Amino acid sequence: MPDRVATISQAFEAQVQKHGARAFLKDKPGKVWTDHSWTEISDAAGKLRAGLLSLGVRPGDRVAILSDNCPGWIVVDQAVLGLGAIVVPLYTTSGLEETAHVIGDSGAKIVAANGPEMIKKILGLGNSIPEVTAIVAMHRGAESAPAANGTPAIMPLASVSGDAPAAIVEGSSDDLATIIYTSGTTGTPKGVMLSHGNILANCEDSLTALALGSTDMTLSHLPIAHSFERTAGYYTVLIAGGTIAFAEGLGQIAANLTEVEPTVVLTVPRLLEVIQSRVMRTVEASPPMRQRLFKMALAAGEQAAEYRHRGKPLPPMLALSMALFRRLVFARVRSIFGNRMRYLISGGAPLPVEINRFLSAAEVPIVEGYGLTEAAPVVACNLHNGRTRVGTVGLPLAHVEAKTAADGELLLRGPNIMKGYYKLEADTKEAIDENGWLHTGDIAKIDAEGYIAITDRKKEIIVLSGGKNVSPAYVESKLVADKFISQACVVGDRRKHLAALIVPDYENLAEFLSSNQLDPKNPDALAKSAALKTFLQGRIRGINKGLSDVEAIVGFTIMEPFTQENGELTPSLKVRRKIVQAHFKEQIDSMFGD
Repeated sequence: MPDRVATISQAFEAQVQKHGARAFLKDKPGKVWTDHSWTEISDAAGKLRAGLLSLGVRPGDRVAILSDNCPGWIVVDQAVLGLGAIVVPLYTTSGLEETAHVIGDSGAKIVAANGPEMIKKILGLGNSIPEVTAIVAMHRGAESAPAANGTPAIMPLASVSGDAPAAIVEGSSDDLATIIYTSGTTGTPKGVMLSHGNILANCEDSLTALALGSTDMTLSHLPIAHSFERTAGYYTVLIAGGTIAFAEGLGQIAANLTEVEPTVVLTVPRLLEVIQSRVMRTVEASPPMRQRLFKMALAAGEQAAEYRHRGKPLPPMLALSMALFRRLVFARVRSIFGNRMRYLISGGAPLPVEINRFLSAAEVPIVEGYGLTEAAPVVACNLHNGRTRVGTVGLPLAHVEAKTAADGELLLRGPNIMKGYYKLEADTKEAIDENGWLHTGDIAKIDAEGYIAITDRKKEIIVLSGGKNVSPAYVESKLVADKFISQACVVGDRRKHLAALIVPDYENLAEFLSSNQLDPKNPDALAKSAALKTFLQGRIRGINKGLSDVEAIVGFTIMEPFTQENGELTPSLKVRRKIVQAHFKEQIDSMFGD
């Protein structure tokens, strides 16, 4: 970390002075990767800062950003932070109601929006955001438009930016840097207030844990609006003096990985599940001899991983086997992620143990982390340093204290813990007690060595009508571990038994669908298909054998995929149970005979 910096802006400018013409950001707007130097981004941010000053933005004011990941996001962010103003990130996938709530509740006076669709989205909010005085259009070719019918004026970024850069304000580590609205899997979005000090403390701990430096590069594909990508994939890389490459989109991640060969990638379990599923489909389509070779390699890899996780040398015969399998089998799996990967960091949701073991066996450097926005956000990580414990999220970061309450709730304390929820004093007092402990809402176990295992969400326990408590997250993890099930939402609170809304994995079901003349693009036919229902029933019956009687799934309904656009998934692709239950109340009631 640069010496004597109190704010993110000061940390950035210190790196600009150090690295100057070196590449800080990379993107691929056409068919060629383009480098953007530290100096270039600093200059653009300084000129925009001058323009925002002329629009009346002052320290403490809120400026919202509605954009996919791109260099412009960083330019706006640094311009706003350098003014001592507060960044309010918006998800491009959020609905109009949630977007209006975040802008209105935060009191943002400027919205920076990237692209015609995002401009249209803000204009579609009409007069529900009266405090917004201007929309800064971030994209090239944007046209200006005057305020009309209660909607704010549109001003192209180029016309807002001044001729000369404005200097950053001095600032304090206690100043608010951002308000990130998070509803998690339940409730109305609440604004998490994070100071410059909160974020810098988290960056410092992450740097210590990962030993990142100026030669590291990340491929950014999770939304920067999410605290995980924002702190770990942007600010931490900034402070390390590394480079951030922006992926073209989800569909191009595989190609981008081999093009830029990052050393660090932040991702979510769902993407890793898809990769593992595709690898296994390729194996299953291979000749019998190759299938046997893969199974032998996987068995050896899992044994080797156990030794590696404990920091122990491999027995000679196992080391010899791994030398062979590494070249014949695992090289292909590892090549998916490029040839320089140091850390593949999974966060945002629990990583299924089966996926962790598969990647570890192939010697993919998988790291499972845990955090929450209120903790800026990284809390713990399971590093591959001879102290890995699969099934846990690892040890807390250096300056994070962790303990469990009497009911098993995980409590956290440290310099990374939020200032509170914006304009919600009662909620803040409920979340952070008088001794400074953040009540996470997660149920956890901490072993004698300090490893944290997250077992459930405190407020998502299902209580059956017979009085038994069931963890829906646990049952869902068992369901989605089946290769033919993509998503699941378990229901049954105050009912006699559990049921589930099931989204099939149609890629893995391709052969079955073809043999039964079913079209994967015809949701009505799929939902009504007796053959598909019977097939999935058999899979769920097998899953039930590994569950207790009260955890068994008695009924299920085949659904179309849950989406972020419908508010059914969080940005890290976790199911928002309350919203799903509200959207599909009729289907849920029918499973219980209501």
